[in-house]
Amino acid sequence: MSRQFKVVANEASYWWRTTAVSGALLHRLMLLFIAVPLVLVWKGYYVMSFVIFGCMVPYGFFLRHMAIRAVVSMIEKNPETYTRFEEASVILSPDTAHQDAF
Repeated sequence: MSRQFKVVANEASYWWRTTAVSGALLHRLMLLFIAVPLVLVWKGYYVMSFVIFGCMVPYGFFLRHMAIRAVVSMIEKNPETYTRFEEASVILSPDTAHQDAF
């Protein structure tokens, strides 16, 4: 039986970052997108700094996508986690999916 639900991206990202080692590591790499451009500017590599800093937004979208995929994968592998995710507001059931998650 397949249930329909909507994944709340911010909550999924928080869940993935706090429960999975891969999520924590990939989120910590975001700090490099801040620190490395600062060091490159200090060394005088302005263009390289701009390019690396510009990759931060696509990387953020990638992390968000991976978090949503992790939640969906967890629900597919362990259907009993559906209610736990719903209680934690990580997913919205079809009757509440039309409302904003804010």
